[in-house]
Amino acid sequence: MQDSVLLKIGLPLAIAIIMCGIGLTLRGEDFRQILRRPRPVAVGLVGHYLLLPLLGFATAWWVTRAGGPGAVEFAVGFVLVAACPSGSSSNALTYLARGNVALAVTLTVISALATFLSVPLLVDLALHWFGGETRGIRLPFAQTVLHLAALVLAPVLSGMALRRFAPAFALRVEPWVSRFALGLLLLLIVAICITQREVLTRSLGELGPAALAMGATAIGGGFLLGRIARLGLRDSITVGMEVGVQNSTLAIVIALTLLQSPAIAVPAAVYGLLMYLPAFAAAWLGRRAVARAEGG
Repeated sequence: MQDSVLLKIGLPLAIAIIMCGIGLTLRGEDFRQILRRPRPVAVGLVGHYLLLPLLGFATAWWVTRAGGPGAVEFAVGFVLVAACPSGSSSNALTYLARGNVALAVTLTVISALATFLSVPLLVDLALHWFGGETRGIRLPFAQTVLHLAALVLAPVLSGMALRRFAPAFALRVEPWVSRFALGLLLLLIVAICITQREVLTRSLGELGPAALAMGATAIGGGFLLGRIARLGLRDSITVGMEVGVQNSTLAIVIALTLLQSPAIAVPAAVYGLLMYLPAFAAAWLGRRAVARAEGG
């Protein structure tokens, strides 16, 4: 996957706009709700920062066992996917599945903010474990924090500030910002798939089963974790979506800009395409389950 304007400028811009759109939907009261009802959030975070990294490392081990050129970089790529925050599309999929959208947005924002720690820690661990850092790949901590601040934290806080000081304007533009960001992201993904079709076609056969297994297990495992913790059906569906639907575009940006490794970006691209198969299946099953449980 070669560097291009789409990857270096387009994807970071799309991510920043999406994060700003999320910030426009948030108020301080939304975070105070966490203190009043913390258990679903806590279960979601356990799923995202314990279950998902375990799945990421298990998938990485599977890839290294298979061997082949680039196996170490591909392994690190799957861990990078697990270290990134939930994708903003998880909120829309939660809505389609009749889950708890407010909980989904809260988990998305918290996971985005926690990215400052999760990406450096988990990726460094993967580099030591699978590659022994013998391939000259490093993740500079300070640069990573600044990079993520520009991509994630600053846009979210800007959106929240606009909602706080100009609420009428924020509510008016929020749907348009969200639609523009989603449209831009979809356009970029299609363009990248076209320009990088040879790499993706070659990688789908090699990494597709691992990516699909990781995504399906993450969504199913998150849902099961919620039921074990005795969360309601809607909250459990939400946890499953938040654990499995990852911000793969951010993983691609980190791989190309901070790690300077196109090979590490490939698993993120494959996962970003295939994760929607189990996600849409879960949305369909979730709607049916909620309808049966609530009688409508």
